[in-house]
Amino acid sequence: MAECVLCGCCLAGCPLLAATGREELSPRAKALLAGPSKWDAALLRETDVAALTTLCLACGRCEKLCPQGVKVPQLVAAMRAAHPDFRQWLWKQWITRLGPCWSLAARGAALLPESFVPASLGLALKGLKGLRPGGGLDPWLRVTDLPEAAFAAKYADHEVAVFDGCVGRGPRASSWGENARYLLRELGARLIDVKFGCCGSTLGVAGLPGEQRDTRRANIDAWRSAGRPLLAVYCATCVKGLSDYAAPGTDVTELFADAAEAELWTRGMMPLSALLAGARGRVTSGAPDVVGYHQPCHAAQLPGGGDADQALLHGLLNSRLRAPEKSACCGFGGILQLTAPDLSTRVGAACWANLEGAPGSGDALEAAPASVLTGCSGCVMQLSATAPAGVRVGHWLEVIRRD
Repeated sequence: MAECVLCGCCLAGCPLLAATGREELSPRAKALLAGPSKWDAALLRETDVAALTTLCLACGRCEKLCPQGVKVPQLVAAMRAAHPDFRQWLWKQWITRLGPCWSLAARGAALLPESFVPASLGLALKGLKGLRPGGGLDPWLRVTDLPEAAFAAKYADHEVAVFDGCVGRGPRASSWGENARYLLRELGARLIDVKFGCCGSTLGVAGLPGEQRDTRRANIDAWRSAGRPLLAVYCATCVKGLSDYAAPGTDVTELFADAAEAELWTRGMMPLSALLAGARGRVTSGAPDVVGYHQPCHAAQLPGGGDADQALLHGLLNSRLRAPEKSACCGFGGILQLTAPDLSTRVGAACWANLEGAPGSGDALEAAPASVLTGCSGCVMQLSATAPAGVRVGHWLEVIRRD
């Protein structure tokens, strides 16, 4: 792995550094302590180093800025794997065991008095509460024109399976999952039903490589058994997580039959918003005058560049959509919800300040937009947990009308 040269290019992109001013939390510090250079064992204990370096959001912003190609999130994941604790076990249960029961758990979180909740679990349970059945945004956007001809020209011979991820197949199945399938049917897609699990991204970040490998293999087996269909994905983190299955520099034979199959996976995995590019719509009654947009750190990119979700929403909402000139991390951070919820909350507060400052938001509201849309399940949870009073947050699929 490439070694950090302490140039500092990564510092401008780190949300933890921006929110706290503490350079020991920066990617440069983590790369120095957890990377190949290691540290002086006479001065620092490995357990102390691990405790510090694992305070990371795994947003990947530093990786995009590093001229050396240092992958700090991978270094952090390896450090977490080398120093497991009960919070990793708890996170594993949440992702691998709680998945089928997320709807029930979200209802329970909504009923639990805050005074009964340990501080270390408070933020995570608030996010879960935000996903409770019956919550979320009301539908007020009708899609009137879809790019059927463009889709048919590229994918008429392909069957399409929807990758729902953890939230889309659980507490938001009736809005995210069903609305995604509705739009694809209207687009002319030949849908097939494939049972996928978690993308595995959050398990890897948490330092659970074995569990991540198992869920990746299960997903590939399901895809392979279904005839290797096109995958339509509507969570930005899932897009990133699935792309990493065959990322450059990985040994694809660990998961795929050969390089050719890995290439089929990569070429056949598409953000839903990219498949819908060029769609037009109209708002109906109940639509807010101003709609904020939060760009996830792992926002899915269009082939020519640009955030696929934001581009789709701009075409559907036009001047109603308000997005900051520069995106900010929401502070979710996966397992950081349990290991350092105070840091996650501070980054979330900075994100909301950024959303409130989006150009044009102040023309209609003095506070943040009353509704904020995004395209990542983790961002929905975090923004729901940290939202100012009166602000509602949801995935953009929630506002789609099917009637």
